[in-house]
Amino acid sequence: MVYGVRICSCTDATGSGTVNGKKYFWDFSEQFGPLFTTQKGVPCRTQPLNGPAWKAFHAWYPGYRAAHPHAVKAPC
Repeated sequence: MVYGVRICSCTDATGSGTVNGKKYFWDFSEQFGPLFTTQKGVPCRTQPLNGPAWKAFHAWYPGYRAAHPHAVKAPC
C-alpha cells in the first residue's frame, strides 16, 4: 500500500541531487519547503529530519533562488 496522497498540487519546482553516490528527489513548494519523493514522484513514507537528503537539497536551493529571485523565501 502506498501512502502520501497529495491533497493539493502546491509544487513550485522539482529537484534532485546526489550525495555519496545516492540520488535524492523532491518536490519543492515556496510555502511548505521540500517534500522528499521517490524517483517516480511518490512521497517518501518518512521525511528525513536531517542528513544527506537535506545536504542535496541545500546544494540545489541557491540555484533555485537565483532563477526565481522574486519568489518568497522558503521556511527552511
